[in-house]
Parts: sequence; C-alpha cells; structure tokens
Amino acid sequence: MERPNRVATAQAANALQADTNPGNRVAAGIRTALADRRMPLVVAALAVIGMLPALSGGWQMDDYFQRVTLLGLGDSKPINTFIQYIDRAHNLSQMNYGTMPWWGSPDLHQAFLRYTSTLTMMLDYRLWPNNPALMHLHSLLWLAAAVLVAALLYREVMGATWVAGLAALMYAIDGAHALPAAYLANRNALIACFFGFLSVLAFVRWRRRGRSTNRWLSVLMLALALSAGEMGLATVAYLFSYALTVDEDGFRSRLMRLMPHGAVLAAWALIYKLGNFGSHGSGFYVDPARAPLAFAASFCQRAAFLMMGQWSPLPAEMSMANAPGSAAFFHLSVFSFVVAALVVVLFIPLVVRDRVARFWGLGVLLSLIPIGAVGPENRLLGFVGLGSMALLAQMTQALFADTFAAPRTWKVFAWTATLLLLLIHLVAAPLLGIVRLDYQSDASSRMNRAMASVPGDPRIASQDLVLINPPDQIYLVGAIWAVNRLEHRPMPRHIRALSTGGDLELKRVGPRSLQVRFPGGFFPTAFSRFVRSPDERFSPGQHFDLPGLSVIVESLDAQGDPDQVLYQFPVPLEDSSLRWMSWHDGVYVPWSPPALGQTEKLPAMRGIF
Repeated sequence: MERPNRVATAQAANALQADTNPGNRVAAGIRTALADRRMPLVVAALAVIGMLPALSGGWQMDDYFQRVTLLGLGDSKPINTFIQYIDRAHNLSQMNYGTMPWWGSPDLHQAFLRYTSTLTMMLDYRLWPNNPALMHLHSLLWLAAAVLVAALLYREVMGATWVAGLAALMYAIDGAHALPAAYLANRNALIACFFGFLSVLAFVRWRRRGRSTNRWLSVLMLALALSAGEMGLATVAYLFSYALTVDEDGFRSRLMRLMPHGAVLAAWALIYKLGNFGSHGSGFYVDPARAPLAFAASFCQRAAFLMMGQWSPLPAEMSMANAPGSAAFFHLSVFSFVVAALVVVLFIPLVVRDRVARFWGLGVLLSLIPIGAVGPENRLLGFVGLGSMALLAQMTQALFADTFAAPRTWKVFAWTATLLLLLIHLVAAPLLGIVRLDYQSDASSRMNRAMASVPGDPRIASQDLVLINPPDQIYLVGAIWAVNRLEHRPMPRHIRALSTGGDLELKRVGPRSLQVRFPGGFFPTAFSRFVRSPDERFSPGQHFDLPGLSVIVESLDAQGDPDQVLYQFPVPLEDSSLRWMSWHDGVYVPWSPPALGQTEKLPAMRGIF
C-alpha cells in the first residue's frame, strides 16, 4: 500500500479548516461580491443613494449669481455663466455700485471655459427653471455616471477582482462628492470627471484590446472633459501616467500614442489664451500660465491641504478659515504636511514594486496640479480620489497576502495606517458626506437669513447701504444684488462695505468722516482675499474715490495691508441718505455712527461658514 503524502494531507486539512471557518467564509463572500460583474452598477446606485439628501438642497450661494444670468436678468448671456469678472471697465462699474468692494482689484479677471457644463444648466432652465429638486437629480445622474465609469476603469486596469470592487466602493461613498452633488454651481466637477474617466478608460481598452475606435473615443472624451471645466486637465495626468508606467514599448513610442490627445490639449490651450479665459488679480485663484512663480510658491502648501482633505476626516477648506501667518493656519499646515508625509511613506513600497500602483500614484500627484490653482476644497478631489482609492485597495490586498519583504516596524505602521484609512473611507466617509451636505445647507440658510435682514423698503432705493463689518464680501455683500434681483425687491442706491469682517475700531473724526482700524488685520482669512491678489500692494495715502464715498489708506500693517483707513462722505454721517448696518448674530442690524471724537470697538463675528 502506498504511503500517503503527509504534506498534501496537511494542506488538505488546512483547506478544509479554512472552508469551515466562519470568518474565512465571510471574507470569501465579501471578495466574491466585490468582484461581481454587477459591482459597477451597484456602486453607482450607492453613490446616488448616499447623496439623496441633496435633492432638498435648493439653490445655494453661487447658484443665485448663476440663476440671475441663466434667467437673463443680468448683464451677460446665459452661455457666459462662468465668466464673472470680465475687464477693468466692468469691474469699475461693479465697484461704483458696490458689488465689488473698494479694495478689489480693478484688473480682476475670472472667466472659465466650462461651456459643456453650462449647456447642462441651460437645459435645466429650459425644462424646469423653478424646480431645484429636478436640477439636483440631474446632478446626481452625472455623479452616478462618473462613479460607474470609475468602477469600469478599476476593473479594466486591475482586473475583475475584489481589489477593483473595493476601490470602486470607496470611491462611490467618498464624502468629497457631497458638494459637487449638492451644489448646482459645482456640477461641472462631476461632468469633467465623467468625461475624463471615460477618456482614460477608452485609452486603456485601446492599449489592451487594440480597437482603434477606443483611441479616438478617448480623444473625443478628453475634449469634452476640458470643455466641462478646468478640472478636466487631470485627465491628461492619468493618460500620461498610464503611458509612462504601464504601457509597453519605448518611451518615444508611448508618447507618440498620446499625440492626438496632445493636439486636443494644445487646441484647448490656444482657445483658452485667445478667448481670454483664466483668472488673475485674485488671492483665491492663481493662474499657472500667468503667474508661474506665484503658483509654484503656493502649490506645495495647497497640495498638502488637498491631501489632508483626501486622506483625513478634516476637509481641505478648513485652510481658508484662517489667515496665512496665524497660529491656527500654521498648526493646520503642519498637520497637513504630516498627513501627506505618512501617506507617501505608506505607499512608497507598493509603488516601487508594482507598475499599476505607479500608474495610480503618479496620476494622483499630477492631478493635484490643475486644482492647485484654486483655494483648497474637497469638492475638487474627484480625480485625486480616483487614484487614491485604487492605491488603498491595492495596499489592502498586499498586506493581507503578506507579500512585503519589509522591516517589522514598517509592517506594523502599514497595518495600522491601512486599517485606519479603511475605517475612514468605508465607515466614516458616508457620514462625513452627510455632514458636509448639512454644512453646505446650513451655510446657504445663513446666507438667506442674512439677505432677509437687508432693508427692502422703498426708501432704500434712494439710500446708500453702508455695511460696517460684513464677514464675507461675496456671499454677504455681492449676493444682495443677486437675491434682490431675483426676488424683485428694491435695490439700494449703492452698497458700501467698509471692512472684511475682522476686529474693528471705529472713531468718528469729523461730521462726515469715520476712521477705522483693523487690529486683527484687514484680511482675517484666506478667503477674504478673493477679489485682490496679495501681489497687488497698497500704499500709504492711497485714495479710492467712489460715488458718495472717498477712501484714504492712512497706514499699513506689517503685511502691507491697510491698518487704518479714513472714510469720508459728502454728507453728515447722520444724513437720511445713508442706511448704516452692522453684522451681528448672523443678520444685519441698524447701526448708528458714534458721536464726534468717540470710538466704538466691534469684534470679529462668524459669517455663513
């Protein structure tokens, strides 16, 4: 009789034990479900279900400005919805009225090439102009489409495996989708992601299956991604990354395959240049083409905040709540760099040994570049999240398979970090998405409450509305015109904002003069610099003359911003042609100038955020 093989017997016994172990059966069931061919449809549905509260969001903040344009109530055509600050003459007219403050840059320019996204908004206003719920449903369909294509891309690159399914699941429930899903003005991010992901998917399928139609589909989808929004530039990041790290043949041959995409990119850049698209004169947007040095100087910091938003529960937009140079901003900066460094340490061994991981990792890094041109916000992370979730899924697989030949210390760190990240992106992410929806809705409600406190009686049409301490120029001053226009309320003769909402000391120095000091700085937050670049300096004695108001910058602080400003009016401050109001407890309330020689102090107060 042949003696049984002890090794084979032991292996069979272990396999039997694994099959009967409940934990192993559950794990096998999860892996099977994640690898199911219907998984892309499932995660697309989950993405929509998680964002269903967005249907009740109504119009929010920028939506009011865009609604004025799309309804034909503004001074530009609906197709130019994303062209906000055009030229010097247009800006000066806004400054004369007051929708742009006296400290705004006359040369501020913001014009974004997003015509594909604009067309979808024009469709809304043709079909259901007064039904925001249907507009939000439209946005959710774009979210579903983007997530579906992302899931298909994961399966194409990583195979029909549970790893691809895990990546798709984490991407679908990522809280970063909350604002694009709930904020109609940000729908362009979803559209850019959909066409961008489809371009990469078609390119990968062409390289893997050899169908030339996929190549030209990829080129067409790139053009549509670029026409949907500047975020579509990240499509090029993943196309280049795939050609560099996964594709085969020589380097020159790989680049030559991208020539049609390069032609589309060059055509887009030419149109962008000749059409005078882009942004300059703002402290919020930095155009890499116009100001490469300023962009490079701000990029590392902004990229760290974006990585913080992608990998931690803290959103990137927290960076805009404090002024650069403040203690709070410094501490948040340190935290963001620590998060970014830990992520790099975690994924380097995987990226070094696996070319698919290199594709995702390089795609993430390169996709940070286009969104680094704007203030850091989680709503910009659509492309960054695509590669990030793939890396996390691959790391999960590698750790469970125990394929790393690395020191024990690193393995302990990798297990701890990966489990924490899985907890964040599988458990906390959907909850964080709901929290961000609530936060956005709350901010919009605060803005609406503030707008309701603005005087709407007939007398206001012959008065200058003077706002002492509005904490937000965009949504608490500029929005007054938009909301009043939509609600057919009387407009103030002029709107005059005297500060950006920090700590104030107001002294009456004459019958018609008010002197204001800014102990906490003229620009208390990064967002307060929206309409003026830090590179555009003030000078002592600088005059700004507006209808019914003369502004003199009397002194500057250490940052070169106004420290003391003199406001002079052509009439006594008590004249009935001036309607004075201050910001208090979330609304505007009547305010009376102090007596001659008296000083009044006003503390900084919370705005809508």
